[in-house]
Amino acid sequence: MKKLFAGLGALVVMGGILIGIPVALVMLAGNPFPTAEQINAIISMRPDYGNVILFTKILPLLCWVVWAAFAGPFFVELGAAISGRPTRKKTAAFRGQQKLAATMIAAVGLMFAGSTVMAAAPAQASTSDAPAASSSAVSMDANQLGVTVASHIGQTMTAPAEAPVQQVVVHDVVEGDTLWDLAETYYGQGDRFVEIFNANLAPQADGSSLTDPDLILPGWKMTIPGVYSTAPAVEAPVAPAPTPSPDESADSVDQAPVVDDVDAGGGAGGAGGGGAGTVETRELGQSVDRPAVEVAPDAEASTEIDASIPLMTVGGIAGLLATGLLVALGTRRLRQRRRRAVGERIALPEPAAADLELEMNVVENPIAVEDVDNALRTLQAWAEDNGEQLPELLAVRVANDEVALYLAAPAQLPAPFESQSDDGMAWVVRPGMATAPERPTVSPYPALATIGTDVNGGFLLLDLEQIGSLNVVGDQETARGVLNALACEFATNPWSEQIHVTLVGMEDSFARDLDRIRIHQVEDVPALVRNLRADLEDRRSALDSYGVGGVLEARTQATEMESWAPHIVILAKTPEGHLRDELAELVARMPRLGIATISNGDALVAGATVEVTSRDQAEYRSGGAMPPLPFRPQVLAGEELELVQSLFATTTLASHPAVLEEEHPAPAAPEPVAADLADADGADEIPTVVSTEDAAEQATAQHETPEEAQPLEEAASASMNVPDWPAPYIRLLGPVDALNIADADAMPGRGVEFLAFLLLQNGGAPGALVQKNLWPDKLDPKNNNARQLAKQIRQALGHDPDGYPLLPEGRSNAGFTAHPMIRTDWHDFCDLIGPDLKTTSNENLVQAIKLVRGEPFAGTSRRRGWWGWRGPIEETMLAAIMDAADELAHRALQVGDHTQARFAARIAQATDPLNEAGWRLEIEAAMKAGDVDAFNRVVDEMIDRVGEDVELDEATQRLIDDAHAQMPGLS
Repeated sequence: MKKLFAGLGALVVMGGILIGIPVALVMLAGNPFPTAEQINAIISMRPDYGNVILFTKILPLLCWVVWAAFAGPFFVELGAAISGRPTRKKTAAFRGQQKLAATMIAAVGLMFAGSTVMAAAPAQASTSDAPAASSSAVSMDANQLGVTVASHIGQTMTAPAEAPVQQVVVHDVVEGDTLWDLAETYYGQGDRFVEIFNANLAPQADGSSLTDPDLILPGWKMTIPGVYSTAPAVEAPVAPAPTPSPDESADSVDQAPVVDDVDAGGGAGGAGGGGAGTVETRELGQSVDRPAVEVAPDAEASTEIDASIPLMTVGGIAGLLATGLLVALGTRRLRQRRRRAVGERIALPEPAAADLELEMNVVENPIAVEDVDNALRTLQAWAEDNGEQLPELLAVRVANDEVALYLAAPAQLPAPFESQSDDGMAWVVRPGMATAPERPTVSPYPALATIGTDVNGGFLLLDLEQIGSLNVVGDQETARGVLNALACEFATNPWSEQIHVTLVGMEDSFARDLDRIRIHQVEDVPALVRNLRADLEDRRSALDSYGVGGVLEARTQATEMESWAPHIVILAKTPEGHLRDELAELVARMPRLGIATISNGDALVAGATVEVTSRDQAEYRSGGAMPPLPFRPQVLAGEELELVQSLFATTTLASHPAVLEEEHPAPAAPEPVAADLADADGADEIPTVVSTEDAAEQATAQHETPEEAQPLEEAASASMNVPDWPAPYIRLLGPVDALNIADADAMPGRGVEFLAFLLLQNGGAPGALVQKNLWPDKLDPKNNNARQLAKQIRQALGHDPDGYPLLPEGRSNAGFTAHPMIRTDWHDFCDLIGPDLKTTSNENLVQAIKLVRGEPFAGTSRRRGWWGWRGPIEETMLAAIMDAADELAHRALQVGDHTQARFAARIAQATDPLNEAGWRLEIEAAMKAGDVDAFNRVVDEMIDRVGEDVELDEATQRLIDDAHAQMPGLS
C-alpha cells in the first residue's frame, strides 16, 4: 500500500510538472516569444508601459526555461529506465533534477511491479504457510532452539531463488571513468561514490594513490565493496561457494539489477528490477547495505573510515573486549596518577606490552559498545514503562551500520528498532539511534558476550543465559582462550554490571583481577553444585512470590528489591561421575531461572556447542537442525594474555622520580621559536581536525580561569624569540589545532597527528617508526601510508621565506624531519619550566601555565587507531602540568596570593579533572583565605566531577577533615 501511494503521488507530480505547467503557461501567457516590435523596443530601451513585455514575454519565457531544465533531464532518465542503461550525472546543474526524476520514475515502476507481486502472492503463500507456522511455535528446549532461529542465524535452511547476495568487485579503470559513474553502475546511486573512494585509499600497483575523488587514472584497479548480485537457490547444508574472480564478479553485476530500499525510492538502477517489492530476509552474519543516516560533516569523517581496519588483534582480541580492557586500563592509570607525588612519574608498560596496547587502540570499538548498551537499556525502559515482557534474546550481531537482535520468539519492539523479518524475530537499530534512557535502568541481558567475528565484518554475541548450556570443544589451548575471553567480557562489558560469574578450574584467572565483584573463583566442585542447587531453589521461590514465571518477566515487574542477576558458571573442565550427573540435572532445570554453564570438554547435556579447530576457525552449533555457523573465535591466551596481564600489572607499580632533562624534547634549533599566540584566533588559525572538540571545550569551560586571577609577577614577554614569518605551530596542551598553515584546506585528516608525532620525536623519526605508531595494523614493508601522507602535508605546509620546504623529503639516515622553526606548545612549556621547577622563575612559570588550555590532546579520537600512540607522552604532559600548577599554587599561598593559587588550581583541574590533586589546591586556597563559601563550593564541584560513589583519596579526605577542625560553619 505504501508503494502504491508513493507511486501515485510521483505520477501526479510528474504529470503536473510535465503536462500541467506547459498547459498553464500557454493558457495564461500564450506565445512567450516577443514580436518584432517588442524586440525592437527591448533593444532600443523604450519604456515598457504597464510592464506588458515583462509579464507576457520575459517572465513566461523564464518559466519555460526553468521547466525545460527539469523536463530535459527527466526524459533522459526515462529513456535510461526504459532501456535499462545507467546515466551519467556529471553536470552539477542537472544532477539534482536527474536524481529527483530517477526517484519518481522508480516509484512509479515499483507501483506497477508491486501489483504483479501482489497478484502472485496467494500462490506463494500456500507454499510458505507451513514453515511459518512451525517457526512461530517456540520451545525453550535446547534441541529445538536452533530450528526456531534457523532462518535468522548463519545460513537459512533453503535460500530463496535469486536471493540478492553481496560481493566485492574489482573494476579496471578506463579513460572517462569517474567515481560517480562507478557508483551509478554498481549501486544505482551516484552519490555513493564516497564508499568506493574510502575502499581504495591503499596505493595502486604503480605506486600512486587515490587522493582526489574527482581524479582516477586509467589502469587503476578499483575495489567496489557491497555490490549485490544474484545467486541460485541452494539447499543447506552446502559447502561455501568459491570466491568469484574479478571478471566473473563484474559479469554477474552487469546482469543483476541493484536492489535499493524501495520505500526510500531508488536511483535509476532500482526502476526496472523484477525484485522490487520483495521482502528481504536478514541473517546473522549477513550485512545489508543501506543509505547511511546523514550526520554533520567534520574534519575526520572524510578520511577516518578504512575498510581494512581489523576486527581483532593478531592474537584474537575483538573490538568490544578491546574497548572494555582499555577502559579498565585507563581507570587504573587514573589511580596511578592520583597516587603519584609531585616530582614523580607513573610506571609505563614495556615496549612489547605498549605495542599490544597500540594494536588494541586500533581494533577497539567504543561506539559499538555504547550502541549495544543503549539499545538494551532502551528495551528495558520500554518494558518497564509499558508493562511489557522483555523479548527472549538469543544473539546479537554488531556491524558498522547496525546492531541486529535475534530473538527466540516473535515480538514487537518499539522505535528505534526496525523489523527485518516477517515473523518478528529479527530486529535492527542503526548506530546512534538508541540513546541512553533518561532514568537509570538495569541492563536486561547481562549474559551477552562476544564469541567471535563473522566473514562479513560483524561481531557475534550470544546471550548465554538464554542458551542455558554452552560447550566449547576442540583445541584445548584455544578453547581455554575462548573461556578467558568470555570471562573478561563479563568483567568489562557495561551491560554486564549485574552478573555473577563463577570460574571453576581456572587458576590465576585474569578476569578475576579485572572485577572481583562480578567474577568469583572456586575449586570445590561439590560445594559449587550444592550452592547452585540452593540458589536455584531460592530463585524459584523468589519468582513465585512475585507471581512471575521467569527472570525476564521479573526484570520488568519485580525490580524494587532485586535486579535478578544471572549466575554464569564457567568450567575449565567438565566434572565426572555423579557431579557431572548433578550438574546435567541442574542445567535441564535452568531455563528461565537465570543460571547457565559454559564448559570445556564433553557436553553436559545436548545443547549449543562451539567447536574450535584453530585460532582462526570455529563453528557454532545450536544443538538443533540449524546448519553450523562458521566464525573466527575471540581468544585471549598465550603471549597476548601475558602482555595484557603485563599492561595491568604495570599500573600497580610505584611511581619513580622524574628526570626533566630526559623527558623534555631537545631543542631543534639554536633559538627555540614560539608562535604568536596573541593572534591564535586570527585568520591564520585553521579549524581543529578532531571531531569532539566541542566536548573538550565544554570540559575546559567548567574550569575557566577566574577573571580576578593575575600572575604573581607580570612577565613583559615570553622568554622565546618569535620568528619574523608565520611558522606553523601545533597546540597540544588542550584542544589540538594547528596555526599558520599555508594551505589549510589541503591539510589531510591525519596531517596534524603526523606533524605532532614527528615533533614529539625531537623533530625527526624513521619511516618505520611513523608507520608502526600511526598504522600499527599495517606493518608491511610495502605499505607507503607514511610517504603518501607526508607528501600531502608537504604541499599543505609550503616553504619558508628562503624557499626550503617545511617538511623536507625523507632521508635514509634520519627518516622524516620537520623544519626547525615548527614548534608545539609542549616544547615551549618545557623550555619555560626548565630542568628544575624549584629554580624556575615566577615569570616563566606563569607563562608556561598560560599555555595550557585543557586536557592534553583534547578532542582527538582514538577510533580506528588515530592518536593511539599518544598515551605515554600524554602521561608525561599531565604530570608536568600538574607539578607546575602545584608549584605555582604553593608559591602563591606562601605570599598570601589566594587568587593566583586559585588560578593554578583551575588550570590543574582543567588538565586532569578526575585527579583530586587539582581540587586539593583550590581547597587549600579556600582554607588559607578562610572562605567558607568557596570551600563548600569547591568540595561540591569536586564530588560532582569525580562521582558521588567514588571514595576520596586519603590526602583529600585528610584535608577536608582538617578544614572542618579549623573552619566553623562548613557543610
